[in-house]
Amino acid sequence: VFNINTDGGNPYIGSGQLDGNGIPADFFSDIHVRKAFNYCFDWDAYIQDALAGEAVQVSGYAIPGMLGYDQNGPMYHFDMDKCAEEMALAWDGKVAEVGFRLQIGYNTGNVTRQTIAQILQNNLSAVDEKYQVEIIGLPWPSFLAAYRASRLPIAVSGWAEDLHDPHNWAQPFLVGTYASRQVLPDDLLAEFEAKVSAAVAATSDDERAKLYQELTQMDYDNALAIRLAVATG
Repeated sequence: VFNINTDGGNPYIGSGQLDGNGIPADFFSDIHVRKAFNYCFDWDAYIQDALAGEAVQVSGYAIPGMLGYDQNGPMYHFDMDKCAEEMALAWDGKVAEVGFRLQIGYNTGNVTRQTIAQILQNNLSAVDEKYQVEIIGLPWPSFLAAYRASRLPIAVSGWAEDLHDPHNWAQPFLVGTYASRQVLPDDLLAEFEAKVSAAVAATSDDERAKLYQELTQMDYDNALAIRLAVATG
């Protein structure tokens, strides 16, 4: 979440300061933080341990087989050295200096999402013990309420399509449901909205595919989230 909701206080961000005991509300507005978290996620471990090997890492917001999806498109890979490098650049070096503490939320009973949180927790602490991620399981109503209110620094969630069209992936992830919960800044949201609108309005598959590929690159360049995997079943 780019600008975490702290109205009335927020227990998920510790002290609320970049002092080693919490994070500021705009912690993830720094792209180096977002890239570091991506590099610290191990997709191979996730796919093998949580999904029994029956999944593939995805490039961007869409799924394989979708119009405009490129299996060779941009995607982050597990690299702890790169994670450390990006953290060293975050917040003008202060993150690496003092560390942080935050909570990552998932809905209780969802072992797959719990595993995702544990992978991130373990790898970040392995890079530097000052990088503290605490995992909190919440009952679904509480999780959804906190997520919708943009109170969780990181929430583990997913999407299943309503319509078999790339717009039904681009819209929620880049300008709608999830973009809203992530509180994307207005200037970045405007860039995505313009291209998402152009892509859904285009009248040829070739033109649409090109625009969705450009959106995938934008998603990667801005490291909006950790894009996970899709089951092959």
